[in-house]
Amino acid sequence: MRDNVHSREFWDGVEKKATFQKQFKRPDCIILDSEYCSMGRMIAVKACETGGYAYYDAEKLMGLLKPEERNLVARYDKILENMELRAEDLRKDEEFARVCELYQQAIRLALKEGSCLIHECGIKEKIESEGYSCLSVLFYAMDQQEKRERAKTTAIYKDLETSEELDKAIEKEDHRRRIYHDALSKRPWGMKEAYDLCLNTDVMGRKKSAEFLGALMANENQ
Repeated sequence: MRDNVHSREFWDGVEKKATFQKQFKRPDCIILDSEYCSMGRMIAVKACETGGYAYYDAEKLMGLLKPEERNLVARYDKILENMELRAEDLRKDEEFARVCELYQQAIRLALKEGSCLIHECGIKEKIESEGYSCLSVLFYAMDQQEKRERAKTTAIYKDLETSEELDKAIEKEDHRRRIYHDALSKRPWGMKEAYDLCLNTDVMGRKKSAEFLGALMANENQ
């Protein structure tokens, strides 16, 4: 006879098993990947304010580097927009390797200052290889029309009019994020199974997503 899964006694017994007792620990670093126009940056900044983490994206990380190093990273960032470029091409590129090391150098400096969230420029394996605990998060959105409207609020895409133009712009931005990540990680960018946590921001909304991520940051159970 099967156990009565609706009984309180059954669940009291189950909850005591070690299999169900994994305790979440506040990570040193949160790596956040987000699909373009899934509100990742806005949510991350708000979550960091409430959760006590420092927020870093490409621009803020470059601010930790020397001027000549920032110029190299900025120049290469334009190269990543090439839709014909593939991750396997980047792995063979010595200049790309230099750019990646500069980002990692900046991330080391950020982590020395305390807990932080790295948006789009961090790789979980590399963070963990430095001896830090890390939680990987993906934000994604399914409503393409909403993503188009968000794209039009940005300075670089505000003059685009057609859905086709906006879709290509969104695709280009995601492509740049994907190939950078996939050239460095064995966990494919955007694949749900590759992350510790995935949030559909269309469903959760900006406010609730920020509250949820902020609550993970504020968790002090060690």
